[in-house]
Amino acid sequence: MFDTIIRNVRVIKDDVWHFVDLGIIDESFAEISPNITGNSRNEVDGDSAYCLPGSVDLHVHFNEPGRTHWEGFTTGSAAASAAGISYLAEMPLNSIPSTTSVDALNTKLAAINNKSYVDFGLWGGIVPGNINDIEPLAKAGVVGFKAFMAPSGNADFVNSDRSTLREAMYRIAQTGLRLALHAEDPIVLDRASERLKRTVSAFDWDASRPVEAEISATKDAIELSLETGCPITIVHVSSAEVLSVIQNAKRQGVDIICETCPHYLLLSRVDADSIGADAKCAPPLRSKSRMRALEEAVFDNLIDTIGSDHSPSPPDMKKDQSFFDAWGGIAGIQHGYPLLLSRYGMNILPRVKTIQKLCCENPAKVINLKSKGTLDLNKDADFTLIKESDSTSVIEESSLLTKHQRSAYIGAKIKIKLAASWLRGNLVSSNGKLLENSPRGKFIPYSN
Repeated sequence: MFDTIIRNVRVIKDDVWHFVDLGIIDESFAEISPNITGNSRNEVDGDSAYCLPGSVDLHVHFNEPGRTHWEGFTTGSAAASAAGISYLAEMPLNSIPSTTSVDALNTKLAAINNKSYVDFGLWGGIVPGNINDIEPLAKAGVVGFKAFMAPSGNADFVNSDRSTLREAMYRIAQTGLRLALHAEDPIVLDRASERLKRTVSAFDWDASRPVEAEISATKDAIELSLETGCPITIVHVSSAEVLSVIQNAKRQGVDIICETCPHYLLLSRVDADSIGADAKCAPPLRSKSRMRALEEAVFDNLIDTIGSDHSPSPPDMKKDQSFFDAWGGIAGIQHGYPLLLSRYGMNILPRVKTIQKLCCENPAKVINLKSKGTLDLNKDADFTLIKESDSTSVIEESSLLTKHQRSAYIGAKIKIKLAASWLRGNLVSSNGKLLENSPRGKFIPYSN
């Protein structure tokens, strides 16, 4: 007997939308086929909704413990579930303590126990002086390591110079894990800032952190990867110009992948100048022409994954602040992925397949998360049901499930509705509202 059967949903198969039923037993897909026969304890009419796998977001900042007033796992994961995310990996830098040792990892796990509405993993941090923590963190189950090549904005998480990175990358290579890098060259940033003195607009902020800083840092990271054999990810790539460097490295045999974020595909610096500090991030939002070029690169298969880089802060760190003074982070986990699907339309199948690959399948492969990322038998029954709306709706502050009702996407128009999100066969959210009262998300340590 099935625990649940979801009737009449559309899934992608052989480059066509097919109508199927989903049969779930013990939180996993037991059958995916038209007209499932047999009994079930629970039967749901999918009402011809489009069905995509639960997405996998490898780049979020929930800041718990220590800065839960910025965002915690309860609110952040609720927003993630409403966005169709079934698994996320939280970055190490903004919690107190930062996740740079096993003791800090255990402190974090104790603090977030039974608070997440989605399954999750944790990144370990690389900072000067924690070289001996790398192997223990890997054994404790972190999904990989994260380092900053430029100042992080957080005095507790110091950026790594070339010597620190080289030593750390030799150690990481021995673990089989990957190093994710915030790749901006601090020397290039300092030169650009000296010319500007102070940034007062989104255009100034863009000029103060030019694409050349990303390119320079990425080249340095590639050299170190070649030397050490350490797999690397260049996170939040903001411009297609960086991709030519990465593609050339791939041709040389470097184990390098790249991530971009929804905000670099949905918003330009013109939008940022209108939105204000809620659209400040690093690297910055770029020109419309660069945004379009990055979008083309996505559909030319030059990007490996898309992650939200959800980086919230209290309102007083954004409100009435100039771009120079405001916290640099975009709070977008609840709407970035849905807005991408809305932008490209569920009927444009090649584009839906690409977004599904970059937001679901590829991120799961990056961290060897075998139970998620696709709609396949014996995998976790994580999925999102999506309907195209007859009318366009506008994202409002009141819809946000995050700690603070601030987002760069307030006022954005969306043409789809996430009708339901399921985690391991359990309905967690519906129509953007949380239904599950008791969080059932679990920590999934990295496993070979």
